[in-house]
Amino acid sequence: MYRKCNNLKLLLILAVVLVCLPVTSALAATKLNLYYYGPNKNVTYTGQQVKYTYNGSAINMRSTPGIIFDGTSLAPFNDVFVKSAIKMDYKYDDTKGKLTLSQNGTTLVLTAGSKKATLNGKSVTLSLAPMKVKYKDQKVTKLLVPARYVAETFGYKYDWNSAASTASITSPMHLYYNNKNVSYNGTVGKVTVDGKSVNLGTMPSIVIDNTAMLRAYQVFSASSIKAGYSYNSSTKVVTLKLNDTVVKLTLGSKTANVNGKSRTMDTAPLLVENKDSKVSYVMVPGSFIASYLGYDYAWNSSTKTSVITLRAPEDEGNQNGEDGPELGGDPVPDSIAFNWGISSDFTEEYNKANSHNTASEISEDIDTSSNITSIKMDSPFSSNIEVYAINSYAPFSKSTVKINGQTLNLHINNSYLADGDSKEYSLGGKLTDHITAATNYADTSTDIDFDLMDPNTSYELSLSDDSCTLYLTLYPNYISNIEAGTQAGNDYVKITGLKELNVDLTENGSSISLEIPNTVNSVGEQYLNTALNTLQSVTSTTTDGNTTKIILETSGSANYEVTNTGNTYLLTFTGDSSNQDLDYALKIKIPDEVFYSEITNEDLYYQNQIVLRIPGDYRDIYNTYPINSSNSVISDISVDYKNDMTEIVISTTKLQGYKLKDMDGYVGVALGNPRDIYKNIVVLDAGHGGTDPGAIRKLNGVTINEKDLNFKIMYQLTQKYFNAEDSEIKAYYSRYNNTKVDLYDRAAFAKKVGADLFISLHMNANNSSSPKGTEIYYTGSNKATTENGLNSKILATMFLNSLPAKVGTDKRYISDQSLAVCRANTVPAILIELGFMSNTSDLTKLTDPDFQEASAQAIYDTLCDVFSAYPTGR
Repeated sequence: MYRKCNNLKLLLILAVVLVCLPVTSALAATKLNLYYYGPNKNVTYTGQQVKYTYNGSAINMRSTPGIIFDGTSLAPFNDVFVKSAIKMDYKYDDTKGKLTLSQNGTTLVLTAGSKKATLNGKSVTLSLAPMKVKYKDQKVTKLLVPARYVAETFGYKYDWNSAASTASITSPMHLYYNNKNVSYNGTVGKVTVDGKSVNLGTMPSIVIDNTAMLRAYQVFSASSIKAGYSYNSSTKVVTLKLNDTVVKLTLGSKTANVNGKSRTMDTAPLLVENKDSKVSYVMVPGSFIASYLGYDYAWNSSTKTSVITLRAPEDEGNQNGEDGPELGGDPVPDSIAFNWGISSDFTEEYNKANSHNTASEISEDIDTSSNITSIKMDSPFSSNIEVYAINSYAPFSKSTVKINGQTLNLHINNSYLADGDSKEYSLGGKLTDHITAATNYADTSTDIDFDLMDPNTSYELSLSDDSCTLYLTLYPNYISNIEAGTQAGNDYVKITGLKELNVDLTENGSSISLEIPNTVNSVGEQYLNTALNTLQSVTSTTTDGNTTKIILETSGSANYEVTNTGNTYLLTFTGDSSNQDLDYALKIKIPDEVFYSEITNEDLYYQNQIVLRIPGDYRDIYNTYPINSSNSVISDISVDYKNDMTEIVISTTKLQGYKLKDMDGYVGVALGNPRDIYKNIVVLDAGHGGTDPGAIRKLNGVTINEKDLNFKIMYQLTQKYFNAEDSEIKAYYSRYNNTKVDLYDRAAFAKKVGADLFISLHMNANNSSSPKGTEIYYTGSNKATTENGLNSKILATMFLNSLPAKVGTDKRYISDQSLAVCRANTVPAILIELGFMSNTSDLTKLTDPDFQEASAQAIYDTLCDVFSAYPTGR
């Protein structure tokens, strides 16, 4: 009896195994017997059998796995997108092979055997047509669709794991912020505080503009940090207080207030609504808040976690109450006041940037053409490193990178763009602000040009497991060390970077500001009183996302020398500068055959360079009579031959004003701060630019962009007046090409160059075509007044009384408007609305070359009248 029972059990187990065997073996089989309806043929499929997951859970494929066809995953639409938890709505006409998928306002129409599709009513072209396929062993027919394209079209994230033959589909978070609905499928992060996980509920951390945004209350108040928290919904001000530190943030503003001082954040705090849970949360930049509350912040890229830890106390040095030795009249010994190394927050990404693969070529040529469907910013390794994903439905062929100046060219063999001959992208990057892609049909290749903000940007090229995504990773520069001390009796500060440092030095009284763009402040937010004689304090901070700013407060009476060698920038204070002679100390020999009047010059102030051009090739003369200078503000003097001219470029360590003088066979060059050189200084601001066209109207079938009118008049045409030999006004231009310049950067530029006035030029527009004429705007909250009593309102009045009469437009009015370029300015500032592009009569004038020339001269003449009535006294 016992043996019979055992036999029965064995038979039952065997039966269960046999029943289950067909189900488990379907996906594991080495081949599939298929029938393709398009070409009407039987196929024994031996390629990868694709499994799919949604939000980490396996999708039931019902013994009909996806297949790989021409490098693209094709999935049964019903199993993957309808019957799964994705739950798309659909209509399918089997006789026509027409499938309509819809979800959350997006509608996609596909047809079996056709690459033509319709997305939200617009025609699109697929790289691979949907296929009607019969799984013969399973006796079922299904319509297979390009899985990646469908998933990404509806906002889902799609990842391919070739080793596991698995495609992972992840749902986006449905969020609402910045007054718009957002299908967020970027990085979803976690948070730990001193090693303990923070419960984030239905709102994990998200990454916006390469910054991890964290729940303000849950992370910084409800956790073990226990900061005081309040939010005023009417003023939109968030306040966090811990010990003696009070941080105030305003939703939507990048300017924070820390203990009464303004600080700039990479990303503005936001009120984010999770549409799925219908709950709103105040989200703040985690690194910024943590650092000012006394905590270290690090991003763990492998676990997608913001790691916040209490900062270790600083070494207080000698605390036994003993006084140091008396120095008497002995020379000051060499000493180091401080040495700031890489913060633990940045160690991982610094090491990554310092050791990444620098290969400029990847992959090999293959027969299949890659159809480039998109270029997107991918989830970043960190908030400072940018990853650009170039996606295709087929594997990529040989790809090569070359850098020419500030352009990185990615050349991809055997490829073409899916949606046109060329395309431009502005993806919000800080290391590249513009991307252009174009297909070369002559050799079936694609060139993708990335306009780099810094030509020294390093890169890494890599491929996904399925070779269908090409990743270009861009790395910024990093500050690795800041040291200050005394050497040979002189105070110094030394800054070391991963690569060569491009430093923009400006002075404001006793304060010296060093701005290093495209460079991560990896020593962290720091401040220290040095107790040195000349260098009194040093602050390191971050502005504009990836610009390191180092502020040196000095005693105000010291000269300094700058030495910039390799990746080290050294500033040494060398003594009293109150009687510094800025007369024509630099002398450049004039060739015998050349008259002084033939020599031209150009102020490349945006590069801290002055260029002198002499007709002819005189390089040999300057080899015989080398140009030398002992002026510490001059960092380099180079001589070159370009366009039939000898070009002498004087590079300086900071922005300099200059004057030239004929000195008996030599050109004398006097350098100094602009206010020490020029009698009158104005910033001329051509409104809009780059991706911001301003108002757009058509005239006689031609599209007119406001930005182009502003630039032609305010930059191109005004130069001959302001740069004339007898001009008493020095003009600096806020933009000198077709670039979008931040409004606050425009306003801040006036202070940087020591300007007396700021003039912005725009063109008006209205929903009605009736209004026409000139209006002048100012901002009453800008209280800046010159020593002679000139303010913004007086300046606006003078321009309104002068400009329309000079150019022939209708005189309208002045108006107090809260405009950023006027409001945030440090000098009297106005904005000119020269005419209405919405009025045909005005637009005809605005596009007339003679009117444009008259407008440029009128702006100059009016400013001459202003400075005559309100002299600067210099």
